[in-house]
Amino acid sequence: MTDLPELLAQTASALVGTVAGCAIALYVARWQTLRTAEIQARTTTARENAAVQLAHSLRVHERETTAARALLERLEGLYQWLPSLPDVAEDHPVLSEHARDNCSKAMQSVRSGMNTDLLMITDPVVRDRYRALVELVYDTGYRGAGQGHRERQIRDARNYLRHVQHTLESVIDGAPLPRHAAPP
Repeated sequence: MTDLPELLAQTASALVGTVAGCAIALYVARWQTLRTAEIQARTTTARENAAVQLAHSLRVHERETTAARALLERLEGLYQWLPSLPDVAEDHPVLSEHARDNCSKAMQSVRSGMNTDLLMITDPVVRDRYRALVELVYDTGYRGAGQGHRERQIRDARNYLRHVQHTLESVIDGAPLPRHAAPP
């Protein structure tokens, strides 16, 4: 039979081994729990950030869509009076004075949109195209650019106006912008 001190030593050794094993198991379990909690916190934060970014993107798109629609309405007003564009600065318009006055008002509305609605659109390409249209219209109407070539003035303004309309429609649809077309 084994003597008592040896039995106590074996028991103590087994007890120390069990306590050490439990301590290691607790440490590993705690480490895994903390790691899992950290991963869950990062995941939750990432989801919250993504939700905030999505909400922001939706608000921006809604704001840009509203602005693009308002600009399209302004362009439609100009489009219907475009044949009078070369008459705006003339003392004796080829068409009626009524048409010239309405074209002038439509030009002012388009220009006003550049300082209001256009500022709600963040894409610099869209802004540049709209500003180029305003410049083209004012160059033709008030500065007499292309004078003596009435049909060409109207055609060039109409074509670029259509290009800007397609650009604004792309903003509304969330579609890629049409390829660049240099203003005439």
